[in-house]
Amino acid sequence: MEKYLKKRRYGNMRARKILTLTTVSTMIAASLSFTGCGNAESSDGKATSKGDSDSVTLKWVSQGPGEDSWEGLTKPILEEYEKETGVHIDAEFYSFNDLFEVIETKAAAGNADFDVMSVDVTYIAKYGTSGYLEPLDKYFTDEDKAKWDSASYQAGVWEDTMYAAPENTSTQVLYYNKTLLDEAGIVIPENDENHRLTYDQIADLAKQALEKLDPDGTEGLIGFDFQQVSRVYQMNMLANAMGGKNISDDGYSLDGVVNTKPWIDAMTWYQDLVNAGIASKGYDADQLGEQFYAGKMLFMVGGTWTPSGMKVDDEIECTYAPCFEGFEDKAATSTGSWYFGINSNSKNKDAAADFIKWFTLEKGNDMWLEVNGDVPSRLDKQEEIKNDPDASKDMKIAAYEAANTAVPRAVTPVFGEYSTVLDQAWEDVRNGADVEETLENAIEQFESATAAYKK
Repeated sequence: MEKYLKKRRYGNMRARKILTLTTVSTMIAASLSFTGCGNAESSDGKATSKGDSDSVTLKWVSQGPGEDSWEGLTKPILEEYEKETGVHIDAEFYSFNDLFEVIETKAAAGNADFDVMSVDVTYIAKYGTSGYLEPLDKYFTDEDKAKWDSASYQAGVWEDTMYAAPENTSTQVLYYNKTLLDEAGIVIPENDENHRLTYDQIADLAKQALEKLDPDGTEGLIGFDFQQVSRVYQMNMLANAMGGKNISDDGYSLDGVVNTKPWIDAMTWYQDLVNAGIASKGYDADQLGEQFYAGKMLFMVGGTWTPSGMKVDDEIECTYAPCFEGFEDKAATSTGSWYFGINSNSKNKDAAADFIKWFTLEKGNDMWLEVNGDVPSRLDKQEEIKNDPDASKDMKIAAYEAANTAVPRAVTPVFGEYSTVLDQAWEDVRNGADVEETLENAIEQFESATAAYKK
């Protein structure tokens, strides 16, 4: 693996957090006092100027317990912000789940004691519809918006209004265990972004390797699967790769979306893969990645944090995400990450907007990407990675995918209900349920769960 990870400038220090995000339970509240920039409003709504450090205090609520979290990683960035400008910032960091409770409780009560919030991409439409987020279009010009890749920008937009700005993004790479494949005598065909391996090719290569390495199944090897199995975050890319949408244009319906040929064919293809013994059964999304890390899986679609989780010395290689034969022009990768938004009740909206712009488009974002190693949302930083001889292969691939094949998750105020229904649908199909019946049931369940939200 040394060759593969050589000079990995863009690391993955948040790998543990990403893989176990929803299991974090400890809350910390670290009050940090730093300074920021921008024309701001004072507590009485009057504008103040840059450098007037006694006039404004911004509070930012975010997530990240632990030394490798946002708390630890952002400290030097905020210190730089303090050195450059003069608006005070108090930052409070919470566990993943506690952050959402803090935001929803305070925002719903009209609380103005925080100004900036970190928002998971799946909550943006909900918070926008609920009035928790201040629209950002007046703060970000068309030129600003064009600096992000299309998927990152669009994921922050709901009903033609920009509500949040991307901190960074994520994408998918096809990783494979070259040591095991070499042992099986399997040679990966030449491929690149314009000539991708197809899903059927991967399935066939995995089948050939399993027949040689684990013919009776006693070794417990898995041929090919998705790191976050049965979760819409990754699984939907199968339907997207056949031209399927994630949700209706109004964000409230699955009818006419999942009961269409792309979804039916995608779910059928995956079910066949499981039935053939190539994809896994019995592991959930918190366990399956461990099988790859332990040298028990041949091919895996995973995020760029994958190499940092390896526990074996097997040589790991990677390539571009697969496509389906006949849909080469529709290659699709899952995407999305954390965003910044302004509390609509804030009395310091201009200052908050300047801080967000600095942290998403300017020097603060440069520093964040350098220390954190996530996939950039900014096109210039993606291009920088592609041209950087020290960047790792998977990050070069990720930079391309983010700019060219990324498909935002369903943009909807009811993403919680959406993921609950469709995560279960993917799992049911994985376990042998009839595909078309499962999708019709998913439509009914989603319609019932979201009826109260519809206009």
